[in-house]
Amino acid sequence: MLPVLGLLACASGGQHAALGWSLGGEAHVFVADDRFARDFYRQLTRGKDLMDVLEGRPLVAVDARDSRGVTVLSANGAAAARLTLARFHAAQTCGSPAIVTELVLAFPAGGAGGRSTPPSHMTVVALLDTPPFAGRSGTQRPGLSTRDAMALMRRVADRAEVSTRGPSLGLLHPPTLNADQAADAGEVVALHSQYAVGFRATFSATVGENTIDTTLITGIATTDLDLRDLHWVVRPRRLRLHGAMIMGQGVRYSLRGAVAGPGGGSLLLLDEIADVSARDSRATVVDPTTRRVVTAQPLALRCR
Repeated sequence: MLPVLGLLACASGGQHAALGWSLGGEAHVFVADDRFARDFYRQLTRGKDLMDVLEGRPLVAVDARDSRGVTVLSANGAAAARLTLARFHAAQTCGSPAIVTELVLAFPAGGAGGRSTPPSHMTVVALLDTPPFAGRSGTQRPGLSTRDAMALMRRVADRAEVSTRGPSLGLLHPPTLNADQAADAGEVVALHSQYAVGFRATFSATVGENTIDTTLITGIATTDLDLRDLHWVVRPRRLRLHGAMIMGQGVRYSLRGAVAGPGGGSLLLLDEIADVSARDSRATVVDPTTRRVVTAQPLALRCR
């Protein structure tokens, strides 16, 4: 069988990475994209048509043990792994309207990957078109106490209010540390030389005598403690709230963590949460320096 995995980015419309999780010496990563699935299946099976094989079936699996290795990034660092199995889930079976390709990646037996091999139940990102490499994650900055993290989050939220266009607003509630809370919350993740900060803060302005206009400001930044070197990874946005819901097509941003990035940096794990349509919500991997989305998948993606 051909060593095809490194060719997929060229053959499949620029799919360079996949997001997933680790489990018992393996990583399972997912790509929700019809073209990727068709092209990859054709290469693995030497020209067979995936759509014909999937007709009337929820799942097709292909042994891929002769394919080349890939790099798996996690909070532990970069680990080399090898593709062993590809599963193709029919459209609508994983919570996605597209065909979902599941890649099962095995780490070397006996712990050859060292401390960079992720333990079970850790979020991972697989680089699909990069020669395999391994390396420890660099020393992270110490994590902040809850009090200091909340203070940093509030300073970033206040900076966002000033830097966005619109009338001056007052913070309604100090944001708390909670990645699952829709408003008045946020996250702080220690990186190598800075901190990544996500927030969903509500602000208010008195419009009439008895009317208060509530606005959600959400964004992602990397910064030092004093905000002297603040960089917007996701520029802050003002979103009108009706009740607790966003009016229009805006999304909230939640910071879910970070994985090691190529070259010793970090990649951020972000959720984009749409109130109006759950199908528009995404889990994304973003390069904080360039703001480039490395990979994304539907937030509701679930394959069994």
